[in-house]
Amino acid sequence: MKKGIIIFLLCSLLTLSIFFARAQEKGVEALPPEPSEEEVPAFGGEENMEALPPKLFEEKSPAVEEEVKPVEPSEAPAEESAVEKPQEVKEALSGKRVLPEEAIPEGMELVLKAYEVKMGDCLHEIANRYYDDPSLWRNIWAYNKYIKNPHWIFPGDDLIIPTYRKVMEKKPQEPEVKLEELETGIEYERDIFIAPPDFGFDGCIAGVKEKKFMTAYGDTVFIDLGKSQQVKPKTRYGIYREKEEVIHPRTGEVMGIMVEKIGVLEVTSDIEENSSTAVIIDSRKPIEIGDSIKLQAKIEEKETEE
Repeated sequence: MKKGIIIFLLCSLLTLSIFFARAQEKGVEALPPEPSEEEVPAFGGEENMEALPPKLFEEKSPAVEEEVKPVEPSEAPAEESAVEKPQEVKEALSGKRVLPEEAIPEGMELVLKAYEVKMGDCLHEIANRYYDDPSLWRNIWAYNKYIKNPHWIFPGDDLIIPTYRKVMEKKPQEPEVKLEELETGIEYERDIFIAPPDFGFDGCIAGVKEKKFMTAYGDTVFIDLGKSQQVKPKTRYGIYREKEEVIHPRTGEVMGIMVEKIGVLEVTSDIEENSSTAVIIDSRKPIEIGDSIKLQAKIEEKETEE
């Protein structure tokens, strides 16, 4: 009996000691760690501190703004002052094309023609078409210096083509540089031509019926011609746009004007005293107010009556 009691007490003491031991272990883990006396940097030691760039530990001094001294015109770089603007930029701003001055062979005269670049064209092919020699493409480029790179021309570019022809009998004071003679009605067939200064148009487009981003085929416009100018229904007018002036290289006089045909219009039955309504029946480019018009063709009276 006594032995059983002693064994029971020993087992109880052993169980209690184990219980208190586990409780003590849990209590120690729950406590926060005591701070160490030595401060350890967040970067993980002095070795890592040395590996970082010194700029991170240097105090930034306030930036001192340097006074910028304005550059006087006399102090400008010589390279900038020596640069000249290209000829083509000046011509584009002034709306003029100054022809290059060249020595014309004796017994020859220079005749200027106009050509509009088409899809697939290059100066070699155009030179072969006019001179039967593609190597003469530089002659064309010399008269169209607004083209910066002769190997890159685009559809719609307007070219002046210099051509030569023999002169059998030259009259006194006759100019050596001439424009291509335009036969009556040739402007109806050409997309572009050089018109003489006295080339006259019949009128212009005075307005549009609807304000749109672009006026073109099928749109209604108003012209400044009417009954006073004997305008009749179904009369057709070519639409033209005046471009750069062609300037003689020596005299500086205006030899002609580059003119581009951009469309055709047909007059409707709405005709006033000095104005008429018309419909655009063909357009190569957007039509603008102020574009010139010139009588192109008339439909026969039978068709007009219908």
